[in-house]
Amino acid sequence: MSDALIRRMDAWLAANRPEYYATLLPGATDEQLDAFERRFEMTLQPGFRALYGWRNGQDPMSFDSLQGNWMFASLEDVTDTKDTLDGMIGYDFEDPAWWRAGWVPFLGNGGGSHLCVDMRAEDGGQPGQLIEFWKADADRPIAYPDFAAWLRQLVDAMEGGTLELS
Repeated sequence: MSDALIRRMDAWLAANRPEYYATLLPGATDEQLDAFERRFEMTLQPGFRALYGWRNGQDPMSFDSLQGNWMFASLEDVTDTKDTLDGMIGYDFEDPAWWRAGWVPFLGNGGGSHLCVDMRAEDGGQPGQLIEFWKADADRPIAYPDFAAWLRQLVDAMEGGTLELS
């Protein structure tokens, strides 16, 4: 399912947002994705691996959004952000639920807020759900029940002419 959605997204971006499409980086390798899994002791969802195998985020000098105000982070940026936030657990956050080690921040707004895959669902829900991490807000709403639902909604919005960008 993810592969077909990614092909549709690829075609739509190439045809409708060629300037943004040109900022997308070549896909991450299986070795890079495997190294990420080992580093953070987690198994990435197949859809996430497929997305990053297609494109490894966007050029860090591009501030165009993929969806809403969310930019598509490279695996290197995901790793750096996750390392930073994981390193603050138990030290910098008064609330232990402020950031969870099971969160993978793959979309960001450039201001410290992220859309994350919640790999462990420590605060309820189901592993694999997508949560919104707003740096200035303690609420961590579930945005999508799983990665496939997010990708499906994104591609449907693109093709249906309802994609919002900020």
